[in-house]
Amino acid sequence: MHTLPALSSPAHWRRLGVLLACLPLAACSFAPVVAQKLGVGVASDQQVAEATAKHFGVSASQVRVSDLSRDNSLNGTIIYYNAQVGSKRFRCVMASSFASDSLPKCVKPGEPLPTAF
Repeated sequence: MHTLPALSSPAHWRRLGVLLACLPLAACSFAPVVAQKLGVGVASDQQVAEATAKHFGVSASQVRVSDLSRDNSLNGTIIYYNAQVGSKRFRCVMASSFASDSLPKCVKPGEPLPTAF
């Protein structure tokens, strides 16, 4: 039969210390997943348009976004979309996470989208 070490043994306190050290790490890595499921921390369509306007240095009223597609990952949400700024068209990608949103990266139609953030 297996016996547990006494509470006063150093082995017990070491195990407890390891458990307590790992607990915050597990909670931190799980929080973004829960936030995504609840829709917290994911940029809305309006926020995507505002970020695109900021990227191009125009007002948000000059930007139209369409065909938004969201790809949830462990590190946040990647948003792919088409943008029209004035008469020019672009394909864009941006990251949105529980912590913040990135500025979009946009290319002309037909050019490959950047993959790294």
